[in-house]
Amino acid sequence: MAAEITICRTLNPREYLKQIDVNDADTDFINAVSENDENIYSVLYQESTVGLALSEKGRYAFLYIYIFPAYRRRGFGRVAALLLEQELYTCNPVNISTYYRTDNCIANKLAKDCGYIKEFSSDYMVYSGPRFEPMTVPVRQYKDEDYPEAHSMYAEAFQLMRLSTGCFPDSVPEPASEEGRKYWSDTENERLVFLNGEEIVGYAHIEGSEIGSVSVKPDCQGKGIGKVFVKYIVNMLINNGYTNVFLYCVVGNNRARHLYDELGFITVYRNDYAKKKIQ
Repeated sequence: MAAEITICRTLNPREYLKQIDVNDADTDFINAVSENDENIYSVLYQESTVGLALSEKGRYAFLYIYIFPAYRRRGFGRVAALLLEQELYTCNPVNISTYYRTDNCIANKLAKDCGYIKEFSSDYMVYSGPRFEPMTVPVRQYKDEDYPEAHSMYAEAFQLMRLSTGCFPDSVPEPASEEGRKYWSDTENERLVFLNGEEIVGYAHIEGSEIGSVSVKPDCQGKGIGKVFVKYIVNMLINNGYTNVFLYCVVGNNRARHLYDELGFITVYRNDYAKKKIQ
């Protein structure tokens, strides 16, 4: 069978959306397919597309394989993983990461069979309620000159969060870099900062209807800033026309989970995140 499986780039992944079961596929993967992401590949068997894969090269590579339900339990996923990993190895990655829905037993088994080791889990949550009460909040758009202060605060807050869950024993704070600064600058329209006077005490990254991250300066936590910040973002997104607001919450991040539960976010599903170490 291995000789009959081939991988090729997909020019129009969106045409396969109807073959993806929204009840067992990750939402970010579905969004990548619907947006015709350039990193989407077709998994072909005897010239028929039996699945799709999201494969991203780099020092920290990523691989997500989705075999359409009608073609499962034939070993297609395993062969596709081997072929795509060979391509990822050409960039000498430190590791390859993946994720899969915890309730998708086939994806879970595929990851384990391919040597991926689970590191942590995260709940995908949705808010579908009304706007929160109107409020005046000291929030503004992120600017490039905010990077040193905003990134330092973000890195420290997320490092403390990761350590508190017990799932990231080897975690170190994300270092500032010119590459990272450029990325933040290029996407500054997706970023907000929360101010206390002139000091940045909160930071958020929003992608479409998803709150990618929210962080509060550690010595300012427990003062209601996070709650006000999330309410502000939800209202902003609803005002922008979204009816649902989404986010991921790492399992074990109890402080954030309590906040999201209190505000009315509901868990849609849980993802497991796993890695295969190369070096």
